[in-house]
Amino acid sequence: MAKNVERLQAREAKELIRREKQLGARRNKFYMIYLFMILSLIYITDEMASTISIQFQANIVTEFFVKNMGMEYGAGLSLFSAIGFISYPVTVLIIFYRPLADKFGRKPFLVINTLCMGLGLFLVYLSKDIYVYMIGGTLMSFMVSHDMQCVYILECSDEKSRARNYAIVKAVAILGTLLVPLLRATLMQNVSERWHVVYLVPAIIGFVMALFALLFAKETNAFLTKRIEYLKTPIEERKQRSKEECEQNAQGGILTAVKFAFRHRQLRFLIIACCCFYLASLGTATYSTVMAKSALMTEEEITLALFLYPVGNALFTLISGFVSDKFGRKITIIAMSCSALACYLLFILSGMFKWTPYLTGFAIGGFMGSYWGAGDTIGGIMFSESSPTNLRSSVTVINTLLNGVMGGLATVISMILLPVIPEKMFGYMYLGLTVPGLVGAIVIMWLFVGETRGLDLKKVTGTEWDKPKKLKRKHRRVNKNG
Repeated sequence: MAKNVERLQAREAKELIRREKQLGARRNKFYMIYLFMILSLIYITDEMASTISIQFQANIVTEFFVKNMGMEYGAGLSLFSAIGFISYPVTVLIIFYRPLADKFGRKPFLVINTLCMGLGLFLVYLSKDIYVYMIGGTLMSFMVSHDMQCVYILECSDEKSRARNYAIVKAVAILGTLLVPLLRATLMQNVSERWHVVYLVPAIIGFVMALFALLFAKETNAFLTKRIEYLKTPIEERKQRSKEECEQNAQGGILTAVKFAFRHRQLRFLIIACCCFYLASLGTATYSTVMAKSALMTEEEITLALFLYPVGNALFTLISGFVSDKFGRKITIIAMSCSALACYLLFILSGMFKWTPYLTGFAIGGFMGSYWGAGDTIGGIMFSESSPTNLRSSVTVINTLLNGVMGGLATVISMILLPVIPEKMFGYMYLGLTVPGLVGAIVIMWLFVGETRGLDLKKVTGTEWDKPKKLKRKHRRVNKNG
């Protein structure tokens, strides 16, 4: 036991010297400029890895299921959705993988994540069957969920510019996905069977940016400061702190968080609002099928639409950020959910009635920016701002679970309907699944959820929104007895 402690102390002494040297190293005055250039390009890779398979859904189903297996398109899409559930268990690894960045640093995982996103894209480029495609797609989906470039942006920016820098870099990344329609028009030449080749360029970008991050990105000062403080703390003192933290967070854990959430009005109605909201998530993953099979758009028309998709997405993403800071979380969710409804309806009408591909692309981009702008606000911000500190992390997991469960439920419903509904009606089916969820979320947010902007997170107890209800009950008892 004593030898193990001595080895640990010797190892940590070496790491402390290395970390202090990293923190004390002088940085070029242009470092932040080229760091944010690298992060922007990595974010573009991340956005492309997140959306490219959605944009080629019709091509993928047609090749792997219609041509290779002789299935009808609706049945093939239903099976493709079912196969997607196989990758769900891989996401469990997140609970083991994600915390490693707190021990080993942000830079190693910025490099690894970017490299693996590139590898996933490259495997899809090489895929000749659904099995290789699923390996590449699963690798991409696992890595894009970590967003290490976002951690870099937040930790390398000061408090005043943090939100602005994040919004700007994300908008640039979304606009960077214009590369997809550009590649469709050039390398793919709008030939459906050549869709694989579009994956090659972002794969190369991912490999190159992983190398650039390895050579030029430095570890964040926020991590280095925290790690050095930890390494300087005696082992016995760490054990004592750990024990105290466990006692303070005795309420922690997903089961306790769920019980707490359902006992308190704000979190209870946020959960109900999320259940409605995530039922509408199919609209974010099926627009390729709607354009190709319901609207009967040609590959050329889809390419033209995708040129305007990033513009609408980036614009509404920026609007969401500004509305949240200016008018509050609740107004943002209601406004962006209304915007998502309007944009998706416009997308369906423009596609089905053959208005113009540019409007169709801008509308679905506006839907994506609006939908995820509202989703990030309700799940990422309001859940956190409505929870006490010792339960905050556990409560936010509820949102992640709701996203998976309700999105999975919507997928199962579509899997049942797809084989029996004519392809021409797919767009109306997705519209029918999208509208009730968003309307339900709007009504619940408007009537039952309180504002959280400006709250001191250190003082939030989660019971603030229970008080009016308790006062009403007390008032009723007084009137009844009097």
